[in-house]
This record gives sequence, C-alpha cells and structure tokens, in this order.
Amino acid sequence: MKFPAYWAKATAEDVDGEGTKKSFSCWRWSDASMEEAHSSALAAAGRILRSFNDGHERNRYGYGEVALREEVLQRFTNSNGELIAAITQNNYGSLVLSTARVMFIDLDFPSITAGQHIRNRIQRLFNKNVRTLDEQQESETREKLDRFLNDNPQWGARVYRTCAGLRVIATHALFEPAADSTRALFESLGADPMYVRLCKAQDSFRARLTPKPWRCGHASNTVGWPREDADQQERFEKWNSVYIARQSSFATCRFLGAIGNGSVHPDVKTIVEVHDRTTRCDESLDLA
Repeated sequence: MKFPAYWAKATAEDVDGEGTKKSFSCWRWSDASMEEAHSSALAAAGRILRSFNDGHERNRYGYGEVALREEVLQRFTNSNGELIAAITQNNYGSLVLSTARVMFIDLDFPSITAGQHIRNRIQRLFNKNVRTLDEQQESETREKLDRFLNDNPQWGARVYRTCAGLRVIATHALFEPAADSTRALFESLGADPMYVRLCKAQDSFRARLTPKPWRCGHASNTVGWPREDADQQERFEKWNSVYIARQSSFATCRFLGAIGNGSVHPDVKTIVEVHDRTTRCDESLDLA
C-alpha cells in the first residue's frame, strides 16, 4: 500500500515566450523526508510549467497514476505486526478502507437513461410482475457472480448491496492487488476499469466506508490534505462536523449474505469487522 510519510507543495516560476512571468504549484511526496518531498514538488512544478510555456497541453495525471493525497486516520496490523489496512479520508470527504491483500470488488450497475425509466414504469402499470430496473440489474449482477462462484468452488465471499451496485469481499484467501491474475479476475466479473487501474497503481484494494456527501445532503469537501494553515484546518473541521451529522441516517451498503466456501482467512476477519461496523451494513437505513 502506498501512503507516503511526507507531502510538500512547491511553486515554480518561469517566463513564457511573450515575456510574461508565469507560475505553477503542485504537490509531491516522499517516504524519506519533507525536504525530499519539497525538492520533488519543485522539480515537477518546473517541468510542467516549462512544458506549458513551450506550448504543450498540460498533461494531467490519470486516475491512480500518482500517490493519493489522503490523510491516514487509522492503521490496522495482523498478528505478525504487518500493516494490512488503513482508513483514509478521500478528496471529497468520505472515509475509505484500503487493504494490502483483502480483495474488495465493486460491481456497479450500468447507467439508466430517462427513456428506460419511463418504459419500465409503463410496463409495470400493465404488468405487476415486471420488476423495477434496479431489481433487474441487481438480479443480473448477482446471477453473474453466482455463476463465477459455482465455477470456482474454492471461493468464499460476502456480498453487499451499495447505492450503485454490489460489493464483494473475497473471504477465503488473500490476493495481490497489482497481479495480472487479479486484473483478469476483475475484468471477468465486470469491475470498474478505473478501480482496477487504481488497485494496481496504489498496490491496494479500496472500499468506501461512509456515504458520499452529496448523497446525504451535504457539499463535497473542498479543503485538501495536508491543510496548509489554520484557516484551512478550521474550514475543514466545520465541513466535517456537518458531514458527520448528515450521514447519521444513512448506511454505505447493506449485507446480503455469505456464499461459497465458509472458511475465512484471519486477516479477512479483521477487515470484515471494521468494514461492517463503519458502513453500518446491518442497519435498516437508506443507502448513500
């Protein structure tokens, strides 16, 4: 898992072809020291600014191509003292569980158009046996998952319903996030390609633990980590206090059941306890 010990922001200055002074700031990281992080940030800012002044389009990093700038709130170790997971707060404010080898798979349902919603409502007016589109999507995704588990009897899994799909925790064994076999497994089950890419780049699996702010009536967090001064810290704390209050009526997922091989790896047991407690998956609450 990649959680850099030090983050630093630096600003580079340069003059463009028209003689106008330009500046660019960016963050970079280091596991060695703050000085190394600052040096890396300054060098990166200089490269990007020179490229921009030379007429090149700004090359924005893709999803998962740099370390995630997230505050680490809690770490978890196993009986051997090895780091197996960490809880961080992501850029828009939700808490996220990252795991070293416990596999999470989010299977999001396809987007539904307004036209599909209308046709489904009309069909249900004339035939009460027609299921909602949400029910159809859950059934189809679950059937695909069941077929996979039937073909792989060594597998055990816990299945959850999220606001946008299904979440699966593999319980029988541990996995390597960056392995080609993991990528192939994700693709066979239809996992989000962006998530697959992130797992490989960050060398960890991830699962959101708390609601997305906008789903529980709150704005996204706009104060990045690390906070740069007391004003930013105060703004974040005010935002976070409202977020904590707003999420009290929501769960992040709902537990549907355990299937397949009943054996549970000890490291997985610890992660499941943290996940289920924080997501409030056993409570009868709206999903966010």
